[in-house]
Amino acid sequence: MSVTVEPLSGPYTLGEGPHWDHVSQKLYFVDIENEKILRYDPATGVVNFAIVGNGPVGFVIPVEGTRNKFVAGSSRDVVLVSWDGEKNVTKCMPQTLVTADSKSTETRWNDAKADASGRLWGGTMAIIKDGVCPPNMGSFYSMDADLTLKTHVTPVTISNGLAWNSNNDTLYYIDSLTYQVVAFNYNAQTGDISNKKTVFDLRENNINGIPDGMTIDTDGNLWVAVFGGAGVLHINPQTGKLLRYVKINGAKNITSVAFGGPNFDVLYVTSANVDLTEDELKEQPYAGYLFAIKGLGVRGYPPNSCKLPDKLT
Repeated sequence: MSVTVEPLSGPYTLGEGPHWDHVSQKLYFVDIENEKILRYDPATGVVNFAIVGNGPVGFVIPVEGTRNKFVAGSSRDVVLVSWDGEKNVTKCMPQTLVTADSKSTETRWNDAKADASGRLWGGTMAIIKDGVCPPNMGSFYSMDADLTLKTHVTPVTISNGLAWNSNNDTLYYIDSLTYQVVAFNYNAQTGDISNKKTVFDLRENNINGIPDGMTIDTDGNLWVAVFGGAGVLHINPQTGKLLRYVKINGAKNITSVAFGGPNFDVLYVTSANVDLTEDELKEQPYAGYLFAIKGLGVRGYPPNSCKLPDKLT
């Protein structure tokens, strides 16, 4: 089966955080700097948006047991957003749940996901200025269903992709400017992580660009978006071997990946056109687009929703 890469919609300034909702059969993602949550309907090609209006939006995850509530990372806040996805909304009036990095005003939430118990995992990074990300200003957190925020790794520079294995005893994680994918032992009951080890290093494999968003397939192999690398890495974390490098023509800054579709065999990919010059935009006509990669011959898992206290849902 041949692999195809199809641009679906765009451009977006800084597309990120794709999340396939298997109930509605639609893809949610964010445009970070424009403070937008977006919903793509593959049946119609229609994209609707909601502007959170609380600062840059790093992620969006449906709330367990609901059809129109979402947890989003907006500026340094984790917020609760209500949106039916059917129409464009220019102001959401989000409810703040917790605030991270309380000692800093120069950071924001970046990538996040929910684990199998509905616990939120995600991290922060410094706000980029003049194309530079100040190092070691972020942290990697979890948020329990009772809204307790726990710090697991600090400092980090750009907290990014994460994924769990099928046994739910390993958490894979990326701090982008380390150029590495690491694995932690994961305790699903307590939500503790330990015994960090590197499973893949982009520089050691002579790969240009930095690792960004990440997902895992049912074979236990990782898929990693490469910002600045015009493609997606297919990695065996057990052996550290690069299995494939799926190139994406027309867009260099690939930001994140998520499996979706009725059979979870479509890899949805987000990208960015932020800070590109006119010449670079001409060279990258699909910079900032949402893509679908088909024919990979692998499948992903249904993503988890975020669990919140009953009084909020």
